[in-house]
Amino acid sequence: MKMHVAAIAVSAAAISTLLLSTGPASAHPYDGKDPYKSGCANSKVFTGKKASLENEIGDSLGSIRLYYSRRCGTNWGEAQVPKNATGSITVFTSSRRVSFTYRAGNGGHHWGDMVYAPSGVCAKASGTVAAGTGRVNRGSGTTGAACG
Repeated sequence: MKMHVAAIAVSAAAISTLLLSTGPASAHPYDGKDPYKSGCANSKVFTGKKASLENEIGDSLGSIRLYYSRRCGTNWGEAQVPKNATGSITVFTSSRRVSFTYRAGNGGHHWGDMVYAPSGVCAKASGTVAAGTGRVNRGSGTTGAACG
């Protein structure tokens, strides 16, 4: 009996390792693409989901908004931060996650890459911001979920 249980445990571990090492089962061609360069932003709509990028004492250092492309079935985040700020934008669903790192410039307006989230799939966007040295100059936030 003990040998049978051990064989099942080893098989389950091998299957789990195989599934984790193969990556996403169905990556979409729009995943990780720029919404503006791809033309997907031409049909963008604001989902109504936004969040403040706040530091540890609750001061807002910027904001992040979640957008959706009707034509492409994708979501991405756009951040508005100080012109000298750096940070990241991540958009995710229950099965996909795409991150983008931005540098200072562009008037403080930055957008992340897309994740495919067709009708019925929920997505969120999160962002980080660093607008100087010290903890009070670093913030983060995550939007609520938008379900298409």
